Amino acid sequence: MARSKRKKRASVGILFWIAFVLFVAVVFLYNKQNIENVLETTGLVEVLSDRVGLSDDDEPEVTREDGDGGQPVPEDEPELEPVEPPVEETPPREPESESESEPEPEPEPAEEPTPEPRDDPEVAAEPEAPPREPEDREEPEVQPRRRTSRIYYIRVTEDGTIYPHQVERMVSYVDSPMTQTLNALLKGPTTEELNLGLLNLIPENTQLISAAVEDGVAYLNFNESFRFNPMGVEGFVAQLQQIIYSTTEFPTVDRVQILIDGKHVDYLGGEGIYIGDPIGRNTFG
Repeated sequence: MARSKRKKRASVGILFWIAFVLFVAVVFLYNKQNIENVLETTGLVEVLSDRVGLSDDDEPEVTREDGDGGQPVPEDEPELEPVEPPVEETPPREPESESESEPEPEPEPAEEPTPEPRDDPEVAAEPEAPPREPEDREEPEVQPRRRTSRIYYIRVTEDGTIYPHQVERMVSYVDSPMTQTLNALLKGPTTEELNLGLLNLIPENTQLISAAVEDGVAYLNFNESFRFNPMGVEGFVAQLQQIIYSTTEFPTVDRVQILIDGKHVDYLGGEGIYIGDPIGRNTFG
């Protein structure tokens, strides 16, 4: 009887302590945050740590799990920011048609290699051709000049005397006034001059082929017609006077050498008027 009472008391006591412990645990859990704040404020945790012998190095490393549920990450380690994947550059769009594509530059023509000179003596180098002038090149127009020239025709007196008579002509020329003066002489006197009795005794159809002056001598080249005069000796003398007097009016001419078709001829006609040497005015006295 007494044993059953003790057992019953012991059971009641055990249940009481269990209930008390549970009550304390519930109160502790309910007030855990307040208790931790009080301990940190009073510094009791540090005091107990110093007495028990715990240091900061012995504290277990507090880790936290990352958001993906992977390996634990140290709490003091800074979180790494996620790296954005590199943006791939879009390659340039190829032109869909020939009109959109840029024209390719034409390749420059390759320079031909310069041939090396050959040492073969049998092959002669060809001379370079002179540059050709453009065919359509227009030469500047040269304006002719004018001068008053003195020429001589023949006057015949009542007693039959023949002598040269001077007249004036307005002559146009470019670079040879003497040639144009002699051509004017060969045309003959004007109507007015004919009425005054002036004659031209130079044979008909006479032409001046060329004229040049060198060292005071005028070289006058006439055609074959100049050699024949129907008036004989007096006609030959008269035609020579007309030519020589008209030519020596130019200050650069002292004497005249007569040529026939570019050749020296000793005599005019069959009468034998000598023209093999230059003739001046003094030849006629």
